[in-house]
Amino acid sequence: CEITDWPSIEHRAVAPTFSWYAGYGRLGFDMQLWCYEEWVKYLNSCIDCKINQMNMVMYGYWPFDFEEYPETVFKDIPVKIWNKENSQWLTIHYSHPNIEQNFLADFITLAHRFDFKIFAYVGLNSYNGAYSIKHPEKRMIKPAGSNFMNDFDSLCLSNEDNITYILASMRKIAQLGFDGFTLEESEEGFWFCNCEKCTERWGKTSASPGEAKHKANMWLLNLIYKEIRKINPQAVIGIRAFRQPPLEKDPVFLEECVRSMPDDVVLFWAPALYVPPTEFKKWIKAFGKERIWGRDSEANSITSTMGRLFRMFESNIIRYEDESNVQVIERDIEQHITSAEEGVSGINGFMFEWYGLFMFQWAHGNYGWGSRMDKETFFRRSCEASFGKELGQRVLLVLKSILTIHESQMPLYTTPFPFQKNKITEADIPLIMQAKLRHPGLLEEIHAIQRELEKDARLTEYIPHFARIENAERRNGVIYDMVLASLEYEKATTAEEKERLLDEILYYNEKDFDLVKDMFFDINPVSESGVKSCMYPYHEIKRIIHNIQHPENPDNEIICSGIEALGWLWL
Repeated sequence: CEITDWPSIEHRAVAPTFSWYAGYGRLGFDMQLWCYEEWVKYLNSCIDCKINQMNMVMYGYWPFDFEEYPETVFKDIPVKIWNKENSQWLTIHYSHPNIEQNFLADFITLAHRFDFKIFAYVGLNSYNGAYSIKHPEKRMIKPAGSNFMNDFDSLCLSNEDNITYILASMRKIAQLGFDGFTLEESEEGFWFCNCEKCTERWGKTSASPGEAKHKANMWLLNLIYKEIRKINPQAVIGIRAFRQPPLEKDPVFLEECVRSMPDDVVLFWAPALYVPPTEFKKWIKAFGKERIWGRDSEANSITSTMGRLFRMFESNIIRYEDESNVQVIERDIEQHITSAEEGVSGINGFMFEWYGLFMFQWAHGNYGWGSRMDKETFFRRSCEASFGKELGQRVLLVLKSILTIHESQMPLYTTPFPFQKNKITEADIPLIMQAKLRHPGLLEEIHAIQRELEKDARLTEYIPHFARIENAERRNGVIYDMVLASLEYEKATTAEEKERLLDEILYYNEKDFDLVKDMFFDINPVSESGVKSCMYPYHEIKRIIHNIQHPENPDNEIICSGIEALGWLWL
């Protein structure tokens, strides 16, 4: 036989979420709620796309039994869920599906039958288990008088108990049978532990908190490396690090990074966005092509911060050209193409959400293989290949026609949300009105597509995808009205008019949240860390408007739209 097609990139990974900020900012959504059968279906989908590796994200409460530190395990965690039958909240105690069924070992074994690798994607020193929740005295020490909120992000590395815990965690993960590790450095670059020992050891010898963090983390990486090697000498060990400003690195800094880590540690992040193309070449020169296993192809993870709204294409975003966060499927594809051109060892496409966002996976598979296909041609052909020519074209038109405005884009929403920062202005009204006019027909077309999926056994796997898309578009219709009311509020001149418009915004906020309650599980603020966080802005909108209407009785407890936002406020 003659081989006429082969992959340009050896390691073609996706990063799904097994747990994500569990206990810190969320408890679980989308694939984090899956049992064994759903993971097998997803594995088959990856193989169909010629993807050969998963980097399974495990942030927050550990989704596996850990006898040494049982308090860090995702077991019997209280969560309030909406009881639609009685229109009330119920508190249940929820455990991760793998705690309930203990299927991870079987899943890894099955993946290996197909020569498919399963990596553990965990923090280098961030959100590992619930240790910093259960032991707040072990956290990093914030600078005196600072307003930083995320001391729970990382543990103080001068505390011996913390080092013992981190290394025990890494040993446990290695024993679970993973083929490798993706170790992510904390995204917080503006401050580092201010305890006396950390200051003396790393702070005083560094020009910035970010530099101190890097030095401390490279020291920790070497300890972790040795522990993993004792359990699994063949494990691939990689890091996601050096991502904070300045984004264009000094070659001397990169040389020091190379010297500071074992020479077989690979990189699951290398630059692509917000920097010139020469920056990627600089990293290749410093580390070598064989050590580059991923870049900044995180558009799907940005979507996962959006409270289950739909965000995939440039066309889904209002004034995309003005957004500081540029991560969409088009940028992922461009990164994969240039990675293949440079001949690096791997790509890592993020898949933090699956339902409704299947085209991200198709892109990671197609361009990781080495395709140079024009983006628009790929979008059309991939939809036609999956749904048939006529239905595929209709599906693509729907997905590209959705205009998503995040609730935080209302001018009165003052809590920072870095992932979609454009505030809606009067100049956006014509575009919003066009979307409002398009909305009923778009929703009916989604319903028509759903009927087609139900009739064809080959397409029924897409039914839950379009249930999520339908919910997102129904919410869009409400959010358009809420945003328009917020613009009217900004122009209002009398107290009576302002009060009426605030009540109108609250009305639409409730309608939006009714649709959230109708479909999703994890929808209330999580606060065990000491900072309230929820992926849905509903609760924070209520707090903000309460403070406007009742300044004599303010609620000063901010509800972050995901604690992951706290490390990205530089964006």
